[in-house]
Amino acid sequence: KAKKVAIKVQRAGLKELFDVDLKNLKKLAVLLDKFDPKSDGADRDWVSIYEESERLLYLEIDYLNEATNAERFARDFADVEWVRVPDIYREVSSPRVLCMEFIESFKLTDIERIEKLGLDRKLLAKRTADAFLKQIVETSYFHCDPHAGNLCVDNGGNLVYYDFGMMDELKPNVLEGFRKFCAALFEGGPTISETELAKNAKLLVDGVEDAGVLARGADRLAVEKLARYFMRTFKDNQLGKKGANVKETVGTDLQTLTENNVFRFPSTFTFIFRAFASIEGIGKGLDKDYDIGKLAQPFIEKFTESQKGYKSQTQKNFNIFAKATGLNTADIETAVTSPRKIAYIEETLRAMESGTLKVRVRSLENEKSLERMALTQNRMENFLLASLLLNIAGIMSRPILTGTGVAGAAFFGLQAFLTNTKIKKFDKTQAKFVQTKFEGDD
Repeated sequence: KAKKVAIKVQRAGLKELFDVDLKNLKKLAVLLDKFDPKSDGADRDWVSIYEESERLLYLEIDYLNEATNAERFARDFADVEWVRVPDIYREVSSPRVLCMEFIESFKLTDIERIEKLGLDRKLLAKRTADAFLKQIVETSYFHCDPHAGNLCVDNGGNLVYYDFGMMDELKPNVLEGFRKFCAALFEGGPTISETELAKNAKLLVDGVEDAGVLARGADRLAVEKLARYFMRTFKDNQLGKKGANVKETVGTDLQTLTENNVFRFPSTFTFIFRAFASIEGIGKGLDKDYDIGKLAQPFIEKFTESQKGYKSQTQKNFNIFAKATGLNTADIETAVTSPRKIAYIEETLRAMESGTLKVRVRSLENEKSLERMALTQNRMENFLLASLLLNIAGIMSRPILTGTGVAGAAFFGLQAFLTNTKIKKFDKTQAKFVQTKFEGDD
């Protein structure tokens, strides 16, 4: 048909090479599951990560699957004029040979050529971020390996994607949780009030839990406090301000969550982080001020608005006006229900006066003090038992009783030594997470 094409041919013996390498990697994953200390609080399932990687790697060498991926990716970006995907010619393709449209392009890392063509580097950087966010937040179907060889640019400044062998899709619960997370994080912009931020922190934790990152039954109060800290730090970074030190501000809560391993690491996130790292590297090469957190703000706000299901532009404009002036359903409902809320407060106060109100309070500091006290008591008991058995061994005349006493003393002495080591490790850990700043401090 006289069309210029690019042909991708799989090298001989590639699957056999994969079989050998992946067999060895599986053994490593099993070992990591057994010996990973998980000291950062994240409960990683290395075997699941391996299995997800294995699945994607075998799919990557099936070129008909890659053709299907490319066609789906092209449909997802059909409404984005600055993203190009090569057309696939299935009639001359097979599982080991892929024929596609040839698109003249070059790497986004070729800064010299970009400047020679007069292309806007900041605009290109923004487009890489917008395209990545569209995949992760909007379509849930994303390119796992968008390095500089697979994400290029043509002479007109359009992004050109290649190599669709390694693609992945977020599960429905992960997608909904991630969307909820993003909506909570970016809601209100950098200048959000503390009251609104606290409310959004609850929504953010809901999203993290829905996505499977937070274990069910985790200490919600501690997680929400940690969420408020990270959200405030994120907002401060958007404004160019330096955030507070995490260990000084929420150290005790962070330690508790870390020790309980309440955070999970879904295998799909491995490839999201990999793709993010590639995009971040390309973006910073194009624009030294590149910050995907700042670039995401308008994208997430626009996407969140689109999810509200306005029937017309008039309805959308009225909602914006109502939100700005306070003339909205939520505020009207607040005004109507205020008397009932006041009555509830009065009932609570009367319960306090009568002594029928029960309040449950958790003191993390006291819990840690009791934990250390239990270790100290255990050490003392072992020392006393070791001393007692050693004295008994000294006064016994029979060798067998003396030997038994010495052996018992050695055993309990060793237990005391090990407990003492635990106490030193406990104190060292406590020093790392000591909280010196509290809410309301400057």
